[in-house]
Parts: sequence; structure tokens; C-alpha cells
Amino acid sequence: MLCSDLLWDAQSVSRKQVPTLQDALLCCDRETLLSMVEQGYACRLPGWGQAAPQQRRVARKRMARALDVMLDCAVKRKAGKTLCIFPEERFVVHARRGQANIERMVQARVVDLSAGAVRQEAAGGAHPFGCAPWSQALSYRVWLEGPWDCCERYMVLANAFWHLTHQTPVSRQEESGFGAFGASSESAPSKARAQSLPRCDCSFASCEDVFPPADSVSRLAAVRAASMGLYVPDALEEACQERLIARVERLNQTCEGDFLNRVENLMSRLRAA
Repeated sequence: MLCSDLLWDAQSVSRKQVPTLQDALLCCDRETLLSMVEQGYACRLPGWGQAAPQQRRVARKRMARALDVMLDCAVKRKAGKTLCIFPEERFVVHARRGQANIERMVQARVVDLSAGAVRQEAAGGAHPFGCAPWSQALSYRVWLEGPWDCCERYMVLANAFWHLTHQTPVSRQEESGFGAFGASSESAPSKARAQSLPRCDCSFASCEDVFPPADSVSRLAAVRAASMGLYVPDALEEACQERLIARVERLNQTCEGDFLNRVENLMSRLRAA
């Protein structure tokens, strides 16, 4: 990482320093985010496995164009100041032909900070954005505090991106976003990443107070990404696998503890008999 001090670790933070979903997407490495969207969600669409290479290229271009639309969307920051996206870890069991596999997911969940309660409809992987249009959903705040690494933070943002492109109504200005898989028309070429960066609203954190001076647009983008834990290190996939192995090990330790408790419980009953 380029910055050792994460925004999420700050002892105190003002509302203006909390980034919006659009701010977070602007700080993402584009290829990493879209790759996670494809691997975690698009590849599970019916027909993806049987699709021709040309069809997949079209789908990828539509996803990239949807991201461009989100980055360019006119967002009113005040519209989502009371709603905040948090990472949520969940485990899902997949059973098939007598075998069961556990899938670990880190996804987006919305909390209404004004009510101080988690939206129940977001539990269990349901749509966390309701019927909010992109211009509103992108103004929701994002808070990625917790034991998350870079890969897991991207998993949260990929989940949010997928919900917005597949379950949120879009306005006419947003109709160029990613639609259903298998569309036959080619999308317009994606805009260069550098063209989007100057439009990033820096109001979520004062550059002088939070970020060190940057001598270029690309450097500023990297510093912002680092402060949010979104600067992609080398071997990201290997790091993600290591995190999964470590998490499963903790689950196994819990199971071992439960097992020993049951053994001790029986032994105490036998002694009492």
C-alpha cells in the first residue's frame, strides 16, 4: 500500500470525510473491480458457460460502460447522507450429488444511520438498495472498517455494482448501463480511466488533511485508493485464497471447541450419575 493510515481506522471522522459509493468506485482499480463482478456474479448467469467468446466480450463491454455511467452520474451527496453501506460476511452451503461445499461471501448491506437499525430486507443477500435510482444509490455512504483486506473490500463494491446494474431501476440518462446478458449490440467504447478522475468529488476528505500531496492525477488516484484500502497489491487472488483458508480454519476451531464441550458435558453427566 502507498499509505499506512486507512480512512477506516480514524478515531474520529466528519460526515464529509465518509465517501459515497461513487467516490469508492472512482478509487477502484477498474480491471480488478470488473473482474470480480464477472467472476462472482456474471459467470453465474444462465447461459454464461455456453456463451460464445463474442457474446462474453459484449457482456464485458456493457459492464464497463455501466461503470462509466456510474462514475459520470450526477450525484447529490446529501441525498444519501443517512444511508451507509457496510461489509457483511455470510456463508452459503451448496449441496449437490451428496456433497456440500461452503461458499464465503463478503457483500454490501445498507444501514439507515438515522434510524440506527439495519434494513432487514438486506439480510440474506436480498437487494440492499430497494428501488433507489442510481443517482440516489450512488450517494449512499460507504464504510469499510473491519478485518477486511483489499480483495474483500472489492468484493463489497462488486456486490453493490451488481445490485445496481441488475436490480435497481435506471433513469433515461442511465439506460446505457449494463443490461441483461446476451445482448446483441456492441456497446460504445469505454472512456479512458484518466478522463473520469478529474470529476471525482474530493469533498469526502480534505486532501490537505488526509492525503499527502500528489504531483499528478494518477498519483492522487493511487493515494486516495490507498487511504481506502483499495490499492491493489500484487498476487491479490492468492491473498484472497489465504484469507478464505484462514477463515475456514477459525470455523473449524469453533467446531472443535463445540466438540470438546459436548465431550466434557457427557463426562460431567457420567460423574454425576
